Order: sequence, then C-alpha cells, then structure tokens
Amino acid sequence: MLNAFIYSAALNSVIDSVLSAIIIINEEHNIVSVLISRRNQSRLKYLIGKNFFRVLKTIFGEQNANTIFNSYKICSSSRQDVEIMRFAHNSRQGLPEYLYWRFSSLPDSGGYISIFIQNITENVLIEEEFTCITEQYETVNRDLCVAMTKLDFHLMDLEQTHKRLGALYRITSIVQKTVNEKEVLEEILNGINRELGFCNMAIFLFEEDSQELVIKGHRGYRDNLRIPLGQGVIGYAVSLRELVYVPDARLEPRYIKLHEDNVSEVAIPLIVDDKIIGVLDVETTRERVLQSYDLDFLRSLAGQIAITIAHAKHVAKVEKLAITDGLTGLYNYRYFRTLREQEFKRAVRYKRPLSQLMIDIDYFKNYNDAHGHLMGDEVLRMVAGILKRSCRDTDFVIRYGGEEFAVLLPETDLTEAYTIAEKIRLSIFTYSFPRKNTQPDDALTVSIGIAGYPDDAPSDIELTDHADAALYCAKRSTRNCVCIYQ
Repeated sequence: MLNAFIYSAALNSVIDSVLSAIIIINEEHNIVSVLISRRNQSRLKYLIGKNFFRVLKTIFGEQNANTIFNSYKICSSSRQDVEIMRFAHNSRQGLPEYLYWRFSSLPDSGGYISIFIQNITENVLIEEEFTCITEQYETVNRDLCVAMTKLDFHLMDLEQTHKRLGALYRITSIVQKTVNEKEVLEEILNGINRELGFCNMAIFLFEEDSQELVIKGHRGYRDNLRIPLGQGVIGYAVSLRELVYVPDARLEPRYIKLHEDNVSEVAIPLIVDDKIIGVLDVETTRERVLQSYDLDFLRSLAGQIAITIAHAKHVAKVEKLAITDGLTGLYNYRYFRTLREQEFKRAVRYKRPLSQLMIDIDYFKNYNDAHGHLMGDEVLRMVAGILKRSCRDTDFVIRYGGEEFAVLLPETDLTEAYTIAEKIRLSIFTYSFPRKNTQPDDALTVSIGIAGYPDDAPSDIELTDHADAALYCAKRSTRNCVCIYQ
C-alpha cells in the first residue's frame, strides 16, 4: 500500500495530466470506478474504494474539496445534475488550471453518482486572451471616435469651434468628478445652461420595462414626465436614432407643447455601444435661434453625456453588487460592518438611540436536510423579503451569514426595537412557507435577539455581540421568541 506521501504525489500526478475523467461514487461516498484519459487503467486501481472526500482533500486542499463535495451532495440529495462550470486551482507546478465538473445521479443504481471532469484550461486561457484583445480593440475604437469628433470640430467655424471646445471641456471635466447619476445629470444641465445659455432643457433616460423615456433632470420642464417610445419629437429621435431638429414647433404634429413661448426643439439620442440609453432635449425661444454649429456641438456633447451616464450606471451597478448578497439581495456582511460603524458614530455624536436585531431561522438545518438546498435557498429569499417589508425605509437589513440575518435600527430604542422584532417574528410565523408542516410545531419560525445603544453597548462591536448573546438566549429557551440583552 502506498504511504501518505507517495499516495498524495500519485494523485497529484494523475490530475496534472488529466484531460478528462469519469468517476463513479457509491452511496457511502467511496470510489467504485475511475477512468482517466491518457492513464493506464491498471495503475488507477489503488483509487478504488477510497473515500471521495479524502481524495479531493489530498489533491485540492480542504477548502476546494469542500466546494466540490458540496456540489456532489446537492446532486446526491436532489437527484438532479449539478455543474461547476469553471473550477480554478493551481497545479502541482504552480500553474493555474481550470476544470469543468458535472455530477449526475445514475438511475436505478441505488444512489450511485457519476462525475465527469474535463480540463478546460486551454479554452479558458484562449477566452481570457480574446477578452484582452477585445478590450484593446474597444480602447482603439474609443480613441478613434474621439479623433473623429475632434475632426468634426475642425470643420466648423474656427472662432465658434474654440468657444464650443472650451465649453465642452468645462462641462465634461465637471461631470468626471462624480459617478453619482443624479449629480452627473445636474452638473450636465448646469454646464449647458452656463456655457450655452439654454434655459429649457431636459435629459430623459430610457426604461426598457415600460418602453418609456422618463425625465431624470431638467430646467424648465415639468417633473415626472414620461413619453412613450415613438411619441413626440423626443420619441421620434429615438426611433430614428439620430438628431431631430424642429425649427418651428407649430408646424410639427409630433410636438408635445410644454411652454407657451418656445418655438423650436432639438432632440439628440444618447447612444452607447449602439444601445439607446436616453435623449438630450433642448427647446428655445425666438430670442435664441439655433445655428448649425449649435447642433453640431449638441451632437458631440450628447456623445460625451451618454458615455458619462453609462459609466455612472456601471459604477452604481458594480457598487451595488459589492455590497449586496447575491442570493437575497440584502446588504452583505462586509458592508454591514461599514454601516454599523457609521450608524454607531452618528448615534454617539447626536446622542440618539441605535438598536440591532440578530435573527436566526429555527431548525433550518432540518429543513435543508429534508428538502434540499434549492428549497432552502428559496426560503432564505422569502425570509429576506418579509424582513424588508416588516422594516422601515430607514432601517438596514443584512444577511449576516447562512440562515442568520441582522437589522440595524437607527433612531430606535429597545422598546421600539422589540415592537419591530415581534412584528417580524409574527409575520414569519404566519407566512405560508412551502412544506413548513415538516418543521417542529408545523411552522417555520425565527428567534430574535436585541441589543441597543446607549443601554448596553458602549461600542459598535459589542452592539452585535450583545444582540448575538440575546439571540443565543432565545434559541436556548423556547425559540420562536424575542429576547432583549440583559
């Protein structure tokens, strides 16, 4: 029999040379069959009968082994195929390696699981190289667009070109200082008004769900204005995907009248990567007649506005993903620590109360074991929804980890926090969760612990520790109850 060192080295040498493999695991999690390409079958006999998890741990380390084994267990419990699309680890030579795993339940086999493994390292590296080339192409394309824009400006009247270029630079340099969408729109409108003297203007953003252009920032228009796609001069510009100028609005049947003294309108679509994101709309009076260089400038400015808005949207999306939990949509634990520190400092500074709830789903492991992780994840999403509906807009709801949640309650003392906690507990107790009758007392319930500042938490960390201690008391007593830290 191989000793531990030789056994580990042999397993590593197998995987390092693998292009694909098929492994059969019995219901005791032991290997009953293994076939690896480019390997002599007789040399793999030592793997037969080995515990699958121990083999994984020897090859990939405990953390990676847990990831793979969890997918195996999901397949075993649900009897459905489970895939790991791109499993990354370092080979014995220290090089990055990517593997595709598929776990399938063998029918009429009494619980046997087949595992297909394929080395996709070459494909992944090619894909990464292609992505790099694509990014380089996009950079060159953007530089080309900038160069073409500058060329367009040179074709204008020289004096007007210098003036408009200066205005464009000042407007775009201001908006580049922020990535907040609302602030970006306000800075753009202020810049257009200051540099060009337009008083009536608006930026509409396109909503795909409603197929409407919704006003997001304006000067001289009315609030909450929504224009269906294709209607008005604004909607018509989107349909054409190009600038639409109406010198005399009285002769334009599409014109939507918003002002008594306006006589002309120009609408310019905001387009990024061939996708409409909105419209820049400007209306003028008889005293401010639009010239050809005004239209050229607004067209160029619209391109910069579109890129800036798209960038702000992208940053907002990335920031949201960084602070939210992917399963429930609640704030994640990493952002919770930042929120807790901020809110605690604010409470201390202004001598205001701050409370925290720690919430744990009772007997959740029983539910997961009985119905599988997919159903368990659905319950977690349902509980998250109940928490958000039961709390106020000023509260912060967090997925703390696993089946545990936290809620920060600014401006809330312990009495008010207890009322909110009871509302949450009762809402979950009475909710019609799927298959809740399989839980103790035929209900899926939560236990809640409460702690507050300044009553019993001199620091933000102790606020959580004490709420957690109160939760422990609730779990230790009757469960399905609320306990305040003593």
